[in-house]
Amino acid sequence: MYSGTNTKKPSLGKYIKAELTDSDIPLSASLKLRIIGLKLYIENSILRFFTRILFRPATHPKKILVFRTGSLGDSINAIPALHAIKDTFPDAQIDILTNAGLKNLVGMRYLLDKNLYHEIIDYYGMPKRELFRFLKEKQYDCVIQLPQANAVFHRVLRDLLVFRGISKSGIGWYTSHTGLFRKTQAKYLIFNNEHEKLLAHLRQAGFKTNQLTPILNPSNADKEFVQHLLHENGLNDGKKKLCVVIGAKRPQNRWPIGYFKVVIEHFAPSVHILLIGSQEDRLLAEPLLGIQHVHNFCGLLTPMQSAAMFGMSDLTLSNDTGPMHMSYAVSTPTIAIFSARDLPGKWYPPVENNLVLRAKGIACEACMSEVCHNNICMQAILPEQVIEAVEHFLDKV
Repeated sequence: MYSGTNTKKPSLGKYIKAELTDSDIPLSASLKLRIIGLKLYIENSILRFFTRILFRPATHPKKILVFRTGSLGDSINAIPALHAIKDTFPDAQIDILTNAGLKNLVGMRYLLDKNLYHEIIDYYGMPKRELFRFLKEKQYDCVIQLPQANAVFHRVLRDLLVFRGISKSGIGWYTSHTGLFRKTQAKYLIFNNEHEKLLAHLRQAGFKTNQLTPILNPSNADKEFVQHLLHENGLNDGKKKLCVVIGAKRPQNRWPIGYFKVVIEHFAPSVHILLIGSQEDRLLAEPLLGIQHVHNFCGLLTPMQSAAMFGMSDLTLSNDTGPMHMSYAVSTPTIAIFSARDLPGKWYPPVENNLVLRAKGIACEACMSEVCHNNICMQAILPEQVIEAVEHFLDKV
C-alpha cells in the first residue's frame, strides 16, 4: 500500500544498451555516465528528503489530485499510471490537473474512461494565484504528480513545494532527465519508455501496476462511425489495411514525404493505404493522392475515431507523433520512425509487436533542437529499410 514516501531510490529508467559491454565504453564516456548518475542521485535524494519532511502518508485518501501536463502522446502514456492509481484507491475521487488539449479534442477528457476520474481541470491561461486558491479550496487528501520525461530538477522541486500548500500528502517528485553529455547518453544508454517509467515509480511506492492491453478503448459510436466509413470507401474487401501517419507536430520528426511515397507505391497495388492525421496533414498528403488504393482521412476523424481506425487495420507506419501512440495503444502493430533529436527510448512504443527505426551515428544526435534545416537523421532512414520492415510485419498478420 502507498506509504506517502519512497522507501527505495527511484529508478532512473536508463540502462546501458544491450549490445554493449563494459569494454565498448571508453573511460571518458564511462566517467561522463557516472557524473550523470551522480547528478540524478543527488537531485532525487533532495526531492526524497523534502517529500519525507513535508508530506505525511495517506493510506486511505478520499480526494486525490493527479498532475499531468502535455499533449496527446503525454496523455496516452499516462493512462496505465492513472489505472494504477484507481486500482489502488478504487473508492477515491480522482481529479486530473492538466494544461493542454481540451479545446482541440486531444485532452484526457476525450481519451479516458469516465470511471477513472471525477473532474479534469484545465488550468491553461489561469493566473497562478487563482489556480492555487482554487485547488486549495478543493481540500485534496493527496497529490500525485506524474512528471514529464524532460522534467528538470528545479521545476520538480518547485512543484513539490507548491503542492505542499494544497495537500499534506503527496508523491511523484523525481527526475530522470539531465541535459549533461546528451551525445554520450544517446550513444550508450537506452531509457524506459514514458509509460513504463511512470508505472515503475508508482510500483516502488506500493501501487498496483497491471499492464493494460489495450491502453485505449474507443467507444462503440466511434467504432460504428469508422466501420461505416470503411464500408463507404470499399475498404472491407479482404485486403490488408496499412495506416500511414505522415505528419508530426515538429517538422524535424517528419520522415521525407518523398520517402513515404516510395514505400506507399511499393505496397499500394496489394494493400489499402489509410492516411491518418490532422487537417494540416492533408496538404502534406497531396503528393500521395494519385497513387492507387490511397485513402486520405487526414483531418476527417476525431482522435478516438482515428484510434478506432487504427484498431481495424493490420499495421501502422508512423512518424514519432501523437497518433503513433494511439496506434499501439489499441494493440495495432506499429512501425515508428524516430528522429535522433531526443534521447533513445523515452517515447518509444512498447517492444512487443512494435518496431522503432532510428538512424545511428548521427553527428548532431540528441540535439533537442526545435529548429532543423536539413533533417539528416530522418533522411538516413532509407525507404528500403522501411519496406523490409513493413513486409515482415504484414507477413505475420
